[in-house]
Amino acid sequence: MGIAEYMRFPSEEFERRCDRARELMERENLAGLFITEGGNYTYFSGGQRDFSFSRPHILLLPRQGEPVAIVQEFPAINRTREIWFDDVRVYRTMTGLPVELVADLMEEKGIGEGRVGAELGFEQRMGISFRDFALLRERLRPAEFVDAADLLWEIRMIKSPEEIRRHREACRITVRAYEALFLALREGMSEQEIIERFHRLLVEMGGADPWSFICSGPENYNGNSGGPTARRIRRSDLVWIDGGCTYREYASDFCCTGTVGQPSSRQRKMQELVEEITRAVVRKVRPGIRARDLDAINSAEWEKRGYDYREINWGGGRIGHGLGWGSCLTEPPHIASYDQTVIRAGMVFTIEPGINTEYGSFQTEMDLAVTEEGCEILNEMDRGLRVIEG
Repeated sequence: MGIAEYMRFPSEEFERRCDRARELMERENLAGLFITEGGNYTYFSGGQRDFSFSRPHILLLPRQGEPVAIVQEFPAINRTREIWFDDVRVYRTMTGLPVELVADLMEEKGIGEGRVGAELGFEQRMGISFRDFALLRERLRPAEFVDAADLLWEIRMIKSPEEIRRHREACRITVRAYEALFLALREGMSEQEIIERFHRLLVEMGGADPWSFICSGPENYNGNSGGPTARRIRRSDLVWIDGGCTYREYASDFCCTGTVGQPSSRQRKMQELVEEITRAVVRKVRPGIRARDLDAINSAEWEKRGYDYREINWGGGRIGHGLGWGSCLTEPPHIASYDQTVIRAGMVFTIEPGINTEYGSFQTEMDLAVTEEGCEILNEMDRGLRVIEG
């Protein structure tokens, strides 16, 4: 059993996750799960993933019986004290997956035959080489490795109260950092200076893993995933920043916008319009609605105001996305016309419609936790345009 002061959550949190996985394995007729990707490994075991491809960490989660973790010798002492269960096996080589050890343990745990779930599908990646996976499949023939992506996301999309609390705290830190940042901005600062200050504020206020995008000036308003550059902000520029941090490994993600000097009438009106549309979508968030239905509500709100949303350059094909454990800032569901996911209590995701124009990039992104009655906005803040002094 892991040592409490080194564990990410109490063991009960991990037991709940694994019990839910076993319920879904029963439904899908799986003998067990073969987990190699770092995010999934940490989510179910509590152990830190290793960033070296030469020493993969493996979790075997049988439908019946206790899980087992397989870790390389170098980090074994640290990893073992993080893991919530007792069965941790150590290997010494650094030549990739210890195929024979893994195969023997899968047979020992009763998952060396039948259907075994693996990270083969949607938004999943394996943490071992294809060659090693092929060798393991050959060694365990006739075991059948099948895609478990839907099962994994069905569990990970629903956050516990403690996970939501961490998202909420990450949002609180980010709101405070934005407020302090925009008060300190001045005409003539470079995008690089602005982002360096923002990241420093996020860390000083208790966040970790700061990240951000920035665009400023008419030549950049159509580029929402770039920067920072050496460009210096000038009078009448709109400065859009999207960013966030993690708190105890759970993420925030939202934007804040200002103008150098007073905003123009059309800049102010567009920011207000985008906030109206965002809140109209947020009011419809509740358990039972589908992700694609929220996207349709967004499109209808734009159309009521005379816009063809299909022609708006924004968002990379979605108006929101799931948030989760820090190794994967974005995750399912996608709030988009192509996503049939049914929204459920416990999900955490963004709603972030926006529009790019020749006079600015406009967005008032909201991070939400779905409740039984509707949703909680985790990042309430002043969403008007901030004024940056000249």
